[in-house]
Amino acid sequence: MITQESLEQLKQVADIVEVVQSYITLKKVGSNYQAICPFHDEKTPSFIVSPQRNSFRCYGCSKGGNAFTFIMEYEKVDFPTAAQKLAGMFNFPLQFTHAKEPTTRTDLLEQIAQCYQAQLGKTPHALEYLEQRGVSPQSLKDFSLGFCVPSSVFGYIQAHKLDTKTLLDLGVLGQDDQQKTFVRFANRLMFAIHNPNGKIVGFGGRVLQENAQVAKYINSPQSALFNKSKLLYGYFQARQNILKTKQLILTEGYLDVILLHQAGFNTAVATLGTALTPEHLPVLGRGEPSVILLYDGDKAGRTAAFKASQLLAKELKSGGVVLLTPPLDPADMVLQGQIEELKTLLARPIPFIEFVLQGLTKDCNLNDPLQKKQAFEQVQAFLHSLPPVVQEDYKPMAASLLQTSLRFFSPQKPKSPNPKPQPLAQRPISDPLEELLIKYMALYPELLRQAKVYISTPQVFKHCAHAFLLLCNAQPEDAQIAAIKLDERLPMATPPDKDFKAHLVLFIKRHCAAQLEQINYLPGLELSQRLEMLALWRTKLHQSNQGELVKV
Repeated sequence: MITQESLEQLKQVADIVEVVQSYITLKKVGSNYQAICPFHDEKTPSFIVSPQRNSFRCYGCSKGGNAFTFIMEYEKVDFPTAAQKLAGMFNFPLQFTHAKEPTTRTDLLEQIAQCYQAQLGKTPHALEYLEQRGVSPQSLKDFSLGFCVPSSVFGYIQAHKLDTKTLLDLGVLGQDDQQKTFVRFANRLMFAIHNPNGKIVGFGGRVLQENAQVAKYINSPQSALFNKSKLLYGYFQARQNILKTKQLILTEGYLDVILLHQAGFNTAVATLGTALTPEHLPVLGRGEPSVILLYDGDKAGRTAAFKASQLLAKELKSGGVVLLTPPLDPADMVLQGQIEELKTLLARPIPFIEFVLQGLTKDCNLNDPLQKKQAFEQVQAFLHSLPPVVQEDYKPMAASLLQTSLRFFSPQKPKSPNPKPQPLAQRPISDPLEELLIKYMALYPELLRQAKVYISTPQVFKHCAHAFLLLCNAQPEDAQIAAIKLDERLPMATPPDKDFKAHLVLFIKRHCAAQLEQINYLPGLELSQRLEMLALWRTKLHQSNQGELVKV
């Protein structure tokens, strides 16, 4: 068992913000951090992390606790497992009540990595390949490169009495249809894959003699430790530089990362042979760096960059895309000494939104009306996934790319049919919803008191602001209020409470939607201010859509 004193010390060392941020994206709000709760389905953030209390709490589902609790809830593990994971994150040596500390899964992988590294030094053709690719001796150590010789791996496992079942679970070993055990990465160059905290959690293996019958690269299989849709190769080595420079370079290959680091581009990371996914966003979001996609310029690279850009554009990530001229990749450019050219390219990325718009329109035959219509609809759908203020900034570019008028990107107000003539004796109703609320409040003072909690200023009313002000100040009614009270075209329910609340929610919802629309046209606002205002009114609109009363 882990000693209580050791657990108390770990609790003091473990920073709750760093722990939670390794799983989900946090946004700083005042002295705390906020996020969409990972434990229940919600759209409005109610999950709060407090650095002062070193704890978290969700005000939606009521889950809360410390770093131990979070790992237990998120990964569905018991307390001892959570404690060991937490200790691994902070390189904290746990103390046990028995003499020998149990070997963890990451410890096993560290040992296997050492076996691979030892074999690389005894494999001349692997060392020759790495030398030809420009990998330095220092990089061999920094990135824990190795080589898998099956007989040596079996010998190492037997000599060190390693747990074969766990190695099968972790994908170091495999079993065929006859249940015969084999070494999974036989005769491959080995790349150790670390989690963001520096623990080896899996491997990537590359064949040196390419064979159409064999995959060029394979990774460890999915396990409790290894999820290739969440991990980034080289992130541990790049982490401090990413946080320092607020920039991250995302590439497609292991050797790209290693060669870029050697050339001084030490914020380079790579996906693990998979496309960028939403699950990568928490890692990409740490420290809020700008993200530059540095991809090959061939068809596969362009396709991957387009899909990644769609994801990053919707997250409003700064940075952009750099595509290299085929057949060069980042590692080739470093090997050929084109460092200055790389610096120039990385300094001028194509912004993600712009890249997506170009991608949606570049293959469209603008002389074909049907193709043009299809491209227009795709562009419209993409723009509508962005905040309104951002949409407005990119509508002129979209219109230019499609060689069409900007007015098509603005909502067209439908022509209203000829209104029926009103009887001359009836007074015009300025706004049925506003006047119905005024009628309720004029006749039922308790409803007025309820409304005043949520309506902070009479200007929320467009037509009945003066009437609301008179009611709030208990002043004598004017002609407008008197006419509203007597108007039978404004039907009231009995009892009034439920009906009044429903109409008040509708009124507030309408106001929130109007505020969102107006933000686009407010002069003198920085983009960050617009985004903050959009987030505020979106939250209020979402709450009112759920039937809640919110203050406006």
